[in-house]
Amino acid sequence: MSSLSSRGLRATIRYFLPAVLLASPAIAHAEWIRAESTNFIAYSESSPDDLRARVAKLEKFGQVLQAMTGARRPKDVPVKITVYFLRTIEDVGNTLPYPSYGVAGYYSTTMRGPFTVMPRQNRKDPGNRRFTGPTFQALQVLQHELTHHFTFQYFTAAYPSWYTEGFADYAGAIEISDDNVVNVGMFMQSRAATLRQLAWVPLHKLMNPIPGQRDFPGIAIYSQGWITVHYLNSSPQGRAMLADYLKRINEGQSFGKALEAFGDIDKLDREVRAYSRRSTLDAVATKYVNLDPGPIDVKALSPLENELVDIQMTLSAGIAASKAQGFARRVRTIVKADPDNPYSRRMLIEAERVAGNNAEATTAIDSWLAAAPSDPWANFFKGDMEIAALAAAKSTDKAAWLAARTRIRAAMKAMPNEPRFAPAFYQSYSRSDMLPPAVAQ
Repeated sequence: MSSLSSRGLRATIRYFLPAVLLASPAIAHAEWIRAESTNFIAYSESSPDDLRARVAKLEKFGQVLQAMTGARRPKDVPVKITVYFLRTIEDVGNTLPYPSYGVAGYYSTTMRGPFTVMPRQNRKDPGNRRFTGPTFQALQVLQHELTHHFTFQYFTAAYPSWYTEGFADYAGAIEISDDNVVNVGMFMQSRAATLRQLAWVPLHKLMNPIPGQRDFPGIAIYSQGWITVHYLNSSPQGRAMLADYLKRINEGQSFGKALEAFGDIDKLDREVRAYSRRSTLDAVATKYVNLDPGPIDVKALSPLENELVDIQMTLSAGIAASKAQGFARRVRTIVKADPDNPYSRRMLIEAERVAGNNAEATTAIDSWLAAAPSDPWANFFKGDMEIAALAAAKSTDKAAWLAARTRIRAAMKAMPNEPRFAPAFYQSYSRSDMLPPAVAQ
């Protein structure tokens, strides 16, 4: 999983189950339904009541994170997280463009915006129905990933991976009852099992690894990160040390220097290691008076929209180059049902561009502009393709660059929160060897 310090334009976080090879055939779907709330757009093939309840839990979870961290989301979130609830873990794996070994769910940020793909079902062992060990909890995985999104957006510093993953596990295990009793610090059987199986990594090494010289398994970052965060949050003294540690990092101290907040790190190591051997851990239950998920609009999709949900998800998750042409043909077939629908047009243009079919994409864009000259998406696609062509030709035609840039600027004004428009506007300057002005930065 990605740490805060390694996040770029595309940061992908995946939650793994042990040693499962997930097959790659296309997923057979029933009918999708869509829900939209303050912070989420969610799709599922479950019932409307089920989807509404899932989204309500996510909204409440976000409010609990705000209360726990003191971070604050804006009242009007500019870009919502898209959540795809699939039936099984195998279905989740099948959305990826490569063979996936035990991917139980993933979160990613791309130019298309943040999204996460998660199963609805809990699961025990992937291959043994008689297994009596730790149960994989789908909601824990989703909350883990949403904690990452929250910290990426609203934390003020890049914290080390032991803390980002440990805190994501600690928060991801939160349970919220129907009457808004919030249980924090729940025991995680899966992490506890890993702690019993792996050799202990000294905390001075785990918490301040030398870049490129890690000599311990990556899973230790998660299991020991979780138990360390849990231990520190289990007492006032631990919480004070953790707060001081995070404050030091916020002030610019190195990860190694910030460890001084814990005093004798070897003493802390012994205490956390002893804590990790416990078979139960204390959780704290708090009754929240005001956990209001807000309005949640749930609706069925049209037959066309239903087929395009898979297309939208695939465009976000990625497509293997060897399959891009087949994917474009599939989209062409789907949109024939309503070729003038703006959603159809957008998915078709994106599919043609992914496949490298620039001529076909240009034809679709020009058709859209002829029907709707001011449509922001049509102007964005036109301007973006013109910029790519001008850059490839190393053009010095200032008028052509300005015309392409003007299209994207118009799209930005019409849809200021669309995540793809602003980077394209910036690149309309940088790719022409011009310093982007303040308005583009």
